[in-house]
Amino acid sequence: MDRRRELIDYLAQGLQHPDVSGFELLELLDMRSRIAMQEPLLNWGERAQLEEIDRRFLQLSKVLLARISQVASLPEMRQRNRVLPSHWWWYLDELIAQPRQTVQRERPAREVAAMAVPT
Repeated sequence: MDRRRELIDYLAQGLQHPDVSGFELLELLDMRSRIAMQEPLLNWGERAQLEEIDRRFLQLSKVLLARISQVASLPEMRQRNRVLPSHWWWYLDELIAQPRQTVQRERPAREVAAMAVPT
């Protein structure tokens, strides 16, 4: 199994257990960023799985933010790690603060999140 596939599988597995420590969740955010750098290389199946992972990030955003906030400031972590604005999963605090927008079901999760993240 290649490294990309391992990262995607690990991330999917990690999001099935959001009750872990905030440190572990920060690692998942970092892992998602590593996958983002390789997105152009993903095949159709990997892209579909990543879309599902992104939907899961959005569904769990409040829980993830609460856990992460117990151990770190998400805005501070973004600044420290120089997180790109396109890496919306690092902006859970801002996503939650935004009023919910009505979107079509077929719109990919990353497009929904991108609408709420300032650039």
